[in-house]
Amino acid sequence: MIKSNFIQLIHLALFLGFFMLSGCGKTDSAVSTPVPDCFDNIQNQGEFGIDCGGPCGPCPAKMTAKIDGVNWESQGNVTTVINGNSIIFLAGNGTTNMALIYNGPFTAGNFNLQSANYSITATSTNYITNVGNISFLSWDQAEQLVSGSFSFNAFESTGTGDTVHVTQGKFLFVPYQP
Repeated sequence: MIKSNFIQLIHLALFLGFFMLSGCGKTDSAVSTPVPDCFDNIQNQGEFGIDCGGPCGPCPAKMTAKIDGVNWESQGNVTTVINGNSIIFLAGNGTTNMALIYNGPFTAGNFNLQSANYSITATSTNYITNVGNISFLSWDQAEQLVSGSFSFNAFESTGTGDTVHVTQGKFLFVPYQP
């Protein structure tokens, strides 16, 4: 009797093992989908940028451009000052600084810059202009962040005739306080 029960248990174990193994055959089409999080290198789940904003930590403010064809990027804070219907953007990277002044409606669209400045700190050289373009992609009033693009040509302030060409400028996730 014990031998018979033992044989039945072996048959049951073999049957269950076969059943379990046959359930995971090559025809199984289940694909696991990664769960979105703030470290997946994808802009998803209501994020404002890749893995930042929305449910994740704030996106770092930054300003980038090409200065005479050479990449330029801010380091540290990009700040704004609002006075009435004017906004001033200030950014630097330790060796150079950039300032943009816009006067007009705080809405998405393409506009003229009121003025712009690019300066080299080591030589105290300033390039200035009152002609340029600025495009606001978004004014996020809930998060109080502004993003957009800009370009301008500026002339050396002493009148020597030197010019810098600032192209492909972008400002992203820059905080502002109305």
